Amino acid sequence: MITDVRRLESKRTLVTGAGGGIGRATALRFASEGARVALLDVNEEAIGETAELLDTVDGQTIDLLADVSQEPQVAAAIDRVLAEWDGLDVVVANAGIELQGRDAAVDALDLEVWQSIVDVNLTGMFLTCKHAVRALRAAGGGALICTVSPTSLYALGPGEHAYSASKAGVYGLMRVMAADYAGEGIRVNGVMPGFTATPMNDPVIANPGELEEVLANVPLKRPGTAEEVAAAMVYLASDEAAYCIGGTIVVDGGMTAV
Repeated sequence: MITDVRRLESKRTLVTGAGGGIGRATALRFASEGARVALLDVNEEAIGETAELLDTVDGQTIDLLADVSQEPQVAAAIDRVLAEWDGLDVVVANAGIELQGRDAAVDALDLEVWQSIVDVNLTGMFLTCKHAVRALRAAGGGALICTVSPTSLYALGPGEHAYSASKAGVYGLMRVMAADYAGEGIRVNGVMPGFTATPMNDPVIANPGELEEVLANVPLKRPGTAEEVAAAMVYLASDEAAYCIGGTIVVDGGMTAV
């Protein structure tokens, strides 16, 4: 439930993967909490759609077309935010891909597919965080939130070895950054969504058999929503989470508890 308290008033925020799913829901929720939100995505049309939705909650936005796996594009995007807003307070490093039907077990996994997934999910996270940390340091500190995955810790992605490995790398990167940058006032944390009703999972949701199999391992017996994940992002971005360093908020309906 969204309250009248605007916990992110005037916080300058960047959300990657803001064109849809969890990224779009996070951008909308942050704007409703008073944040200025820069939208970064590789899909220009999707950014425009999110920006239009933000208009309904009076969000101040910057649209950023960029591929997170390409360092010049990431650097240019963050430089533009710094030029327009004179700094950043919060970065949500959320962009990622899952190539269902192409990802596979290692013995059947094409190098091209492995590289494509790692380039976006892990290298893209590294590049986003690299330039985000520099911007947050210049602002005197802030919050860096990484979208992690239960596949980084548990074998919950059978047959998706590239995705699982890339997300394991993200989890490790998040924790070591938290330890290294806490002294500079940069709070690094993670949000771990479980099975969430987003376009990435539409093929599973559309298949009753697959959906039943997935939900058999979810105590709440339903997919999560992107808005439920966004609520956890708000907390970690807010001053209420001032003592949270290197932790992960799990939003998975109990999936990793059983």
